[in-house]
Amino acid sequence: MKFRFRNIGPVEEAELELGRLTIIAGRNNTGKTYLAYTLYGLLQQRDGWPSRRSRRGPFPWLVATDAGDRSPGVEPFEVGEIAASLSRDGFASRRVDGATLAHERASMARTLGSDYSKSLVRHVFSTPDGAFEDARLGLEWPGPFPETVAPIEVRSGGAGAVSVDFDGAQVSFRADKRKSRPPMFYRRSVVAAYTHLLLSSLPTPFVLTAERFGISLFHRELDFTKNRLVQLLQQIDRRNGKNTEVPFWIIDRATSRYATPIQDNIDYTRSLPEIRREASEVHERRLFHGIKEMMDGDYRISDGEVRFVSRRRKGHRFDLPLYRASSSARGLSDLYFYLRHAAHQDDLLIVDEPESHLDTENQVRLAHLLSRIVKSGIRVLITTHSDYIVKEINNLLMLGRLKLNRTAMRKIGYREDVGLDGEDVRAYVAEGGGLRKCRSDHYGLDFPVFDTTIDSLNERSADLTERVMESASSE
Repeated sequence: MKFRFRNIGPVEEAELELGRLTIIAGRNNTGKTYLAYTLYGLLQQRDGWPSRRSRRGPFPWLVATDAGDRSPGVEPFEVGEIAASLSRDGFASRRVDGATLAHERASMARTLGSDYSKSLVRHVFSTPDGAFEDARLGLEWPGPFPETVAPIEVRSGGAGAVSVDFDGAQVSFRADKRKSRPPMFYRRSVVAAYTHLLLSSLPTPFVLTAERFGISLFHRELDFTKNRLVQLLQQIDRRNGKNTEVPFWIIDRATSRYATPIQDNIDYTRSLPEIRREASEVHERRLFHGIKEMMDGDYRISDGEVRFVSRRRKGHRFDLPLYRASSSARGLSDLYFYLRHAAHQDDLLIVDEPESHLDTENQVRLAHLLSRIVKSGIRVLITTHSDYIVKEINNLLMLGRLKLNRTAMRKIGYREDVGLDGEDVRAYVAEGGGLRKCRSDHYGLDFPVFDTTIDSLNERSADLTERVMESASSE
């Protein structure tokens, strides 16, 4: 899928095609994080969007009821009729083909991009009214609609769920008719389910921001400050003869000036004690072991506190609260818990500067881990300044092209599950107010933003070495 950006921070105009692994490199202040945050905000709004649109009138993309506008074999799609069938029978279906659904999806994408551009981008960056007035974001799917879509369950609060699927010939809706629900539940559920069907190929975003280092240190202080504010407001209410409980989320939203990705990263860190008993969809792959190897230690949660435990030999081991651990251990902790407890195979994992605070060897190891995450079914997008990650990604691309056997791979120092397919990788350099797509060949990706600097360093080093040798010989 492709995304087009206009007037997003330093980015004047850019186009980005999302791959299984997407890399955005570039110098400082070229808009890499702006693009990542904007994309995250759009994908994060997906689930709540149908309810907002339903309050504003009919959906323009529902299958046309005019027979002259329909392809052969496509039945009228009338929300009220489908809702009535669901209420009465617990089942409803309509014949439709992939071409019609692709047309519907394109229409929905235009509306989604327009709505997001007009009113939601500034909220993602937590900016005042008037900011991002000229921002525009569009999305499109260049390929056909999927031949089939597995059942998708859409819940409506405590009222229950409606599922929808597509078998290549018809769209089917199902609900539990044994439970009594109001007519409006079925109407809203049909619209929401159909929206989720058309957007089913959009990944669910999960973000790790560059601020994750500070979040691991200060999220308890943020909680304390806000809880204290709640207590003060409640005391004020009681003095006025009221005893109103002030919802925490109201205070949280009213006092935060963080961009949405940062706020969501904070909320995720807060949730770690609650999710630690859950297993991610990729748990069996033990991807989090890669972080244990990089850090030579493990993470655990005790009494609501994240701790880092070294794996060094006896007598040199230590067990520390995370805030006293190294910055590298703090920076990888959220990724560790995500892979162990929270990851889903339809996710887009967005990591801002994954190499931060890592030594060069661990940056190379991180490239291997990113490759394994991609091969587990999770999409990954990174913004980076790391030449080591990029160079090792190129090695993994060559490795994937060679199709070496296990013995040969181990001989040159690679596991059998780290090679990358060139078709899965998209890479860009942020520069000049836009994105430049990196060329790809048998040797990987061309990243001139790094190569130019390295070549210049090598030239100066060679020149200085020659001068030192001449100086030494003349002494």
